[in-house]
Amino acid sequence: MKEHEPFTSGHEPGRGYHDIGGLDYGPVDAKVTDARPWEKLSIVVGNALGANGAKVIRTDETRRTREELGEELYNELGYFERGIESMRRLLVEKGVLSDAEIDARMEKIARNMARVGR
Repeated sequence: MKEHEPFTSGHEPGRGYHDIGGLDYGPVDAKVTDARPWEKLSIVVGNALGANGAKVIRTDETRRTREELGEELYNELGYFERGIESMRRLLVEKGVLSDAEIDARMEKIARNMARVGR
């Protein structure tokens, strides 16, 4: 893979941009890092909404919405960010929350974080 190409396999016949399984993208850094609190929380929320919780979202739906992000956004977001965006899209799609409700809550969180200096 050339350095300027996105981390994708969409240029290979029969593969989507998200399908990199089995391709040689170099060595994997095996160093284990601690998950950040928001990353842990995203897993908790996903579990609470999924099969072991409220059963609002399903694995195949989250896979679909991740694959529908589009190549640019998919490559721009990190692993946990993709999961959060996937959950957001599903909750809006199912009418659980609206974009406006999510935006309003995010603005409130941003104001609170700014107030406490985070």
